[in-house]
Amino acid sequence: MTGVPRRAALAGLLLCLALPGPARAGEITADGLVFSDAEGGFVLESATGTGRLDDPFVVVERITGTGEAALTITGLTVGFGNRIATAHLTGFAMTKIVRNDTGQAWRDFPVELERKRGEGSTYDDGLSFAQGPQVHRSIWAEGFISGRVIDEPHDGLVFEDGVIPPGGTVTLHLVVTDNMPAGPIYLVQRRLAPTALLAPGRERMGAAPS
Repeated sequence: MTGVPRRAALAGLLLCLALPGPARAGEITADGLVFSDAEGGFVLESATGTGRLDDPFVVVERITGTGEAALTITGLTVGFGNRIATAHLTGFAMTKIVRNDTGQAWRDFPVELERKRGEGSTYDDGLSFAQGPQVHRSIWAEGFISGRVIDEPHDGLVFEDGVIPPGGTVTLHLVVTDNMPAGPIYLVQRRLAPTALLAPGRERMGAAPS
């Protein structure tokens, strides 16, 4: 190929290289774990920290949709270890700073763990918010006065008694453990409390470390 055809082909190639490709999901690595917003519904802005109680992973997000927002977490392995000093095989502490980038106020903030996307974490799958006897869970929220820990039949949290207006932020402090780590896990946030999953008579926990 010579002359004009060669120049035309080269110009076409350069044009293709200059054109923006499809948007890629945000993926950030922080001290052994990889956080991603690949499931959609929110934008992952940053992730820092080591996952220890005195230096938790700090994940900053903007929720933009009205459905679920599932944070994908990979890298939780036996080699990662347990950084929160519980008896679980693996574990880490996390602070989630979530901006309400929707047009509606949040009057509660439910969070649920999933081993398989679309299916809640079950009692016997090893994944939980540090479930176990004599465990100091360090689970609380800034922006809501009270909350509930749900251990059965699924692993979830519901923070209540507060209002996060559009443009406001809620900060969650939580711990995650996994006794059978295998593949990614999902931390799913919903707009409405999953009342069908709540066990009656659960003790409330205040907006201070439990």
